[in-house]
Amino acid sequence: MSAKPELSVFLSHLDHIIERDNSRIVEIAKIAEAVGIEQVVFSEHVTLAEVIQGKGEAAKFPFKSDENYPEPLVMLGAIAGCTTKLRLATGILIAPLRPPTVLAKLLATLDNVSRGRLDVGMGSGWHVPELEACGVEPDRALEHLDNAIGACRALWSGEPASYDSSTISLESLVCRPVPFQGQDLPIWLAGPPSIKGADRIARLGQGWLPFGNVALDGIKRGSDNLRIAERKYGLAEGSIGIRAPLPVISDPDVDRMLDLTFAGIDEYPAAGANSVQFALWRYVKTLDDVEPVLTKVRQRLDAAF
Repeated sequence: MSAKPELSVFLSHLDHIIERDNSRIVEIAKIAEAVGIEQVVFSEHVTLAEVIQGKGEAAKFPFKSDENYPEPLVMLGAIAGCTTKLRLATGILIAPLRPPTVLAKLLATLDNVSRGRLDVGMGSGWHVPELEACGVEPDRALEHLDNAIGACRALWSGEPASYDSSTISLESLVCRPVPFQGQDLPIWLAGPPSIKGADRIARLGQGWLPFGNVALDGIKRGSDNLRIAERKYGLAEGSIGIRAPLPVISDPDVDRMLDLTFAGIDEYPAAGANSVQFALWRYVKTLDDVEPVLTKVRQRLDAAF
C-alpha cells in the first residue's frame, strides 16, 4: 500500500462563516489540530484593484476586490501560539511584495517561535496593480522572487552574510533570530508542471505547489520532471515534496461532495504527491459545520490507506 499523504487544510476564503472576525480562523485551526489535520495553509493578496481585469491569472481570478485576505504570517503566528503540532504554511506568499531583509526576519521569527513548524509556499505574484503598489516592476517579479530566496538563505545563517544580485545586495549583515529549521527552512514554489519549473524548484526549494486545480495527470507529469531535476542536482529521489490540491465536486449534499472528492485519493501517492490540500471554504456554510466536516475529511483519508 502506498504511503498515506499528509492532510493540509486551506483556511483562506472563509469570510462567509467568520463574518470578517479573523480570530475565528484561529479557532478553526485549533479544531483542525484537534481532529488530526497535519497542516493549515493561507494564501494572500496585500491589495487588490477595485476592478480586476486582464489576461492570464487575472482573467481567472474568482473573487471580488473586497475579498478578505488577512496577512498570512500574522495569522500563522497567532495559530502557532495556540497549537503544538500543526504545521503552518503559505500557499502562496507573494515574496516580492516584501523587502528580502524584512521577509527573512518575518519567516525566521515565525519558524523559531513555532519550533520549526513552518513551510513557506512562495510565488512571484500576477496582479499588476498590487506589484506596482509595492514598488515591484511586474516584468521583474520572478527575478525579485529568486533573489529574495537567495538573500533569505544567506541571512538565515545568523552570521554576517553577504549576497549580491540584480535586485538586492547585502554586505556583512546579521539577521537574528535564525529559523528553528536552519538555513534549509522549507520553501515550496508554485508553478506549472513543466521541465523548466521543476528545474527551478530543485535549484531553489524543497517542494512544489501545483498552480491552480491541476488534475492527477498533471501532478504525475510534474513529479516525473521533478525526479529528473533531482538527479541533475544530486538530490535524493523523492526529496522534493508535492502538495496537491484535491478536486472540488459541486453537489448540494456535503457527504456526496466529500465522497467524490476523495474517490481517487489512493492514486495521489503513486502520482508523486506526499501531501493533499483540502479547500474547507467550499464545504462549510456555518462555523458549526467546521468540526464535523474536518472530522469526515480525516476519516476518509485514513480509510483509504
